[in-house]
Amino acid sequence: MTTTENAVAEALALAHRALLSDLRELEQAASRPSQEGLEDLRARLGAAHTHITEHFRFEEENGYMDAVRKREPRLERTIEQLAAEHRELARTLSSLIGEASAVTGRSRALRQGVQEWIKRVQQHEIRENGLVQEAFNVDIGTKD
Repeated sequence: MTTTENAVAEALALAHRALLSDLRELEQAASRPSQEGLEDLRARLGAAHTHITEHFRFEEENGYMDAVRKREPRLERTIEQLAAEHRELARTLSSLIGEASAVTGRSRALRQGVQEWIKRVQQHEIRENGLVQEAFNVDIGTKD
């Protein structure tokens, strides 16, 4: 890999680790069934929204998506699917924030919705990592 490719891969890995840390904190907040935890859940949802919006922007605007697109144009469709998932995940999170603002007590449905959203984000991140690996490691076996 070139220095630029290494930089992209390292930046993506750092961003994913930070996001996964935020998701763990959100998951912990969602797992508390007590009324006192509702404000914490609301705050964690807001923080997750801010972070994931920045994270998706990083990936889409001169981030790994552009690097993958330039290196492996054949992966364009997958890149577009992941970008569409960004928009859907952001919409779902906004909906959860609205739901959290409207409830007066800890709602099991809200907690389950948050936990399901977290799983979807984690699966999305795994697919992104796989895409980057495919794009930048595809020619390793042919250089021997």
